[in-house]
Amino acid sequence: MAGKVNRIGTNRPSTTSRVAAAKAARAAAVDSVGGVRGTEPVDEVSRPESPASIAMKSLELDGTKAADLKVRVEANERALDDLQKVQSKAGDIADKAAEATPEAMNTAAGKVDQLLEEGVSIANRKAEEGGFLFGGDQAKEAPFEAQKDAKGKITEVSYRGSSGVDVEELGSGFSVTTDIPGENTGVAGAIGLVKDSRTGGDLFGNLISLRDNLLTNEKEAIVERDIPALRKDAEHLIQHFGEVSANQMMLDTVVALAADIQTEDGQAMSTIDKLGNIQYALHRATVDNRNFIQQDPLRPVN
Repeated sequence: MAGKVNRIGTNRPSTTSRVAAAKAARAAAVDSVGGVRGTEPVDEVSRPESPASIAMKSLELDGTKAADLKVRVEANERALDDLQKVQSKAGDIADKAAEATPEAMNTAAGKVDQLLEEGVSIANRKAEEGGFLFGGDQAKEAPFEAQKDAKGKITEVSYRGSSGVDVEELGSGFSVTTDIPGENTGVAGAIGLVKDSRTGGDLFGNLISLRDNLLTNEKEAIVERDIPALRKDAEHLIQHFGEVSANQMMLDTVVALAADIQTEDGQAMSTIDKLGNIQYALHRATVDNRNFIQQDPLRPVN
C-alpha cells in the first residue's frame, strides 16, 4: 500500500516538523535582534563614532508600519496552520481508503465534504482592516466561490481574485510582500495559497477528487492519483510557511532596528552586527523556495 501523505517512513521530515523548524529558526533570529536592548548601557565617554553607528543613524525605517504588517502576516500564518490540518486529515483518509469497506469509504467521503467546506471558509478569511487575506491585490470580495450540486456537495471551487501582490516599502532598502494570492496558474509571481502551476498544489481540486473516488469505491485511483496529489499539497504549504517565516524575520528586524535608531545608549552597532546573520537567514529561505519551485516536475516526491 502506498505510504501516508504525511510521509511517515520516508527519508523526508514531516510537514509539521519542517514547519516547526522554520518557526524555531525565526524565533532564534528574532531573539538575536531584540536581545541587544537588554545589555548593560555603555558608559558615556568621548570617543570617535564607529562606522557601524554612523550607518545605523543613516537608516530611515518605518517601525510602525512594520508592526502593522506583522499583524497581517500572523493572520496568514494562522490560516496556513488551519489549511495544513485540513490537508493532513485528508491525507489520513486517503491512506486508510485502500483497506476500507464500501460503507467506511462512503462515511469518509462525508468527512472530506466537511473538509472542503472548512477549507473554503479558511481561504475566504478577512484581514483585520476588512479586506480578504487571499484575494491578491484586489481583495474586495470573497476570492473563492464554491459551486454545489442539488445535494449541496461542492463540485468546483473558483478563484475570483488576482495573482498580483503589493510590495510594501519600509525604508532604507527594506521591503516586504505580505499578500498571498489565492491561486497563481502563471509562470511567475507569488505562490498561490491553494493552487500553483509551479508547485503542483491544488488542494481544493484534490479534495474533490478524493471525495468522488471514495463515493465510487475507486481505491486504485485514490492510491495512484489522490495520495501523490495530496503529498504535493503538503509540500506546497511548506513553501508558504517558509515565506511567512522570512517575512516575520524581516518585519521583526525592521521593528528592532527602528527602535534602536531612537536609542542613545551606544548599543545600535550591536544590532548592525546581528543583522548580518538575519540577512543570511532570509537569503537561505528565498533560495530554498526557489530551488523547490525549479525542481524537475517529473521527479517523484518521496
